[in-house]
Amino acid sequence: MLKIFTPILILLLVVSSLLLLEERQTFDVSTLVHIDPIPHTEKLIQEKKYVEAEEYLTFFMQENYVKENPRSTELLDFIQKKRNSYSYKAKKLLEGIVKGGSDEEIGRASAIASDFLVIGDIRDLSIQGSHYAKDEEVDNLVVALSSLGLLATASTVYTLGATAPVKTSISLLKYGKRVNKIPSWFQSELIKYTKIAKETKSLEQINTLLKPVHNLYNKVGLNQTLNMLKMSKNANELKALANFGSRFGKQSQVLLQTTNNKAFAYARSMPKVSNKSFIHASTYGENGLKGLKKLGENKFLKRVGFTSHLAKTTYKGNLNSLFNALLKNIPNIALFGMVFLGLGYFVLKFLRIFRRFK
Repeated sequence: MLKIFTPILILLLVVSSLLLLEERQTFDVSTLVHIDPIPHTEKLIQEKKYVEAEEYLTFFMQENYVKENPRSTELLDFIQKKRNSYSYKAKKLLEGIVKGGSDEEIGRASAIASDFLVIGDIRDLSIQGSHYAKDEEVDNLVVALSSLGLLATASTVYTLGATAPVKTSISLLKYGKRVNKIPSWFQSELIKYTKIAKETKSLEQINTLLKPVHNLYNKVGLNQTLNMLKMSKNANELKALANFGSRFGKQSQVLLQTTNNKAFAYARSMPKVSNKSFIHASTYGENGLKGLKKLGENKFLKRVGFTSHLAKTTYKGNLNSLFNALLKNIPNIALFGMVFLGLGYFVLKFLRIFRRFK
């Protein structure tokens, strides 16, 4: 009986080892390690970057390995209490007024309030006019934005609010200029289209440039819009980033951050992968998205044990669990060893049979 089962068992070991080695050649899931968000969150708290800390930690809280960690809940509670305190909000409001910029919504709102009103545009044009009169450097971008602001204000009144989105985008960009988030290519395009708008008395062409900015703002908010705008290198890339923001919403910034901005390219190459699967893969960093692309959505999720939404039978689930365990825990040297020993066993068996018939 043993003589019959020994070759079968060895054959199964050899075949299994070869299958494991073949899959590892495609992508080795044993190299994947979940990002631990706790250290970076604690660092952000120490730096008093509470908005960024909450965005970052909340992104990972949808994963069980973080959600079940008591320290995660403790940090999130601390951040939310801090941000909701009256003294903190008052400080941020004043920061927006005095410094013209803030990481909190209330501070940013106070910073851009005057820019949305016509008085802000007149003020900025007067300042730049004074610089020109004194033969000092004039900021052409501020002039362009303020000129557009006046034109947009007039158009908004004339069109009963139809051009209000343009006015919102201009106020957003004036804020972005103050916090150094407007890329050089966008500044050049803005100045060019401003000249056209002034000549034609129309915002139609400038609206084409501003539309992706406005779409991003609606999906991800001011802070993330400016960060993603700064990332862009041309108009086409800005449109693609706007699509990325539409797909992932306010999770976009952390998604880019955890993958060294590679999530943008991977998202474009995997349009049919579900957002849930994509975000789960990103919690392994850039390498997780690489694995998702190489293995495909279903296989990747099975290999990392994230199969709650996949239909499966019990026996298939057990086989997958066994295969995953072997894939993650058996080193390549052991697999190669089993293959060579198995092949050696069958070569010796063949030689013995050959000698008998000789």
